[in-house]
Amino acid sequence: MSACDTAAGYPHDFIQVLAAALSHPRADAWGPAQGGELQALSADQPIHDAARVGSGADVSTLLKAQPGSRDQRTQQGRPLHLAATNPDTGALQVLIAAGADCNARDLDGLTPLHMAAYTQNARHARLLLECGADPYAKTNAGRDPTSMARKTMSNEVAGVISLWILKGCVAGKPC
Repeated sequence: MSACDTAAGYPHDFIQVLAAALSHPRADAWGPAQGGELQALSADQPIHDAARVGSGADVSTLLKAQPGSRDQRTQQGRPLHLAATNPDTGALQVLIAAGADCNARDLDGLTPLHMAAYTQNARHARLLLECGADPYAKTNAGRDPTSMARKTMSNEVAGVISLWILKGCVAGKPC
């Protein structure tokens, strides 16, 4: 039974169907096509959508089906960049636990910490700092995460990053 057949009968939720599609031998490109094969639907992979708007359980399910998807890069960055913008911390926590690079750069030089600052996610910023995110990282345009937080008037994120620096906190140790 193909992932498309499973979806047609609706016996599983959406994420389980995606996981089934990802476990297909040709999971590098997914979606219905002739002959039960799979084809690409867009540049984003399911892991990117789950990181952006899904839960930790959604991301975990997709990572189990395709562990290498943790580091897949698109125009919008890696899954961790998108998880840093998700209001729910679950996706971010799962990706960090899976070993995602907290200092990964997108095409503009932004790190996940820049993304958390831009979207005013203070809890995400703390998690990323604890994971080893560089609070001094500069984008291609020369912005560090604190200046990104100030640009978006995210005083809470700017405070989290500034206190991390002032206290001399180190990733992996209590601060």
